[in-house]
Amino acid sequence: MNAIEQIFGATNTGSAAKPNKELGQEDFLKLLVAQLKNQDPNNPADNGEFLGQIAQFSMVSGIDDLGVAFEGVAGSLYTNQAMQAAQLVGKDVLVESNTGTLNAEESIQGFLEFDNPASNVRLQIHDASGALVKFVDLGNTSEGMHEFDWNGIDEEGNRLPPAEYQLTAAALVGGELQAVPVHIFSRVESVSVDRNNTSISLNLTSKESVGFSQIREYR
Repeated sequence: MNAIEQIFGATNTGSAAKPNKELGQEDFLKLLVAQLKNQDPNNPADNGEFLGQIAQFSMVSGIDDLGVAFEGVAGSLYTNQAMQAAQLVGKDVLVESNTGTLNAEESIQGFLEFDNPASNVRLQIHDASGALVKFVDLGNTSEGMHEFDWNGIDEEGNRLPPAEYQLTAAALVGGELQAVPVHIFSRVESVSVDRNNTSISLNLTSKESVGFSQIREYR
């Protein structure tokens, strides 16, 4: 019978028996030290046994305290994230998306992400009606993030109007045609916080809303 069982597993056997007193943290630690000192050197107790006893005690006496402590930590982290998110308003953030906003005299910039080397990489750009307005051959690439920059010029050499455009990419990976994740820089218009104060969302000019944790980088 281990130390915890000796305290909490004992039962009264007679009418004169008195109930056990509540085991405090200091008493518990003293009991563990005594158990360590008196163990058989030829058959020492397993470390897992002592960890198990500590876990039992924590469940009995420390759950409420731990819950309060974790709530405090979570609240601090949330407040810190909310402050960081607010500072991103008006800045460009890089998120995984297929929607890019073309502004006057600006380009749509981003990255293509490759888990493996790829060949015949092609970026396609469609307008709001779904019509293909531009395709860009990027050749062969290694694994990792590879930058692209579309200046808003279509296949006919015309500057397209400011609007939302859809960008998709595909490549040959291991001899098979695969879609390639697209990451686009989009400007943050505002920040939203849910009613339960558990999540933070960034509202982008592309009309998308993304979680704070989805941001890869900002500028």
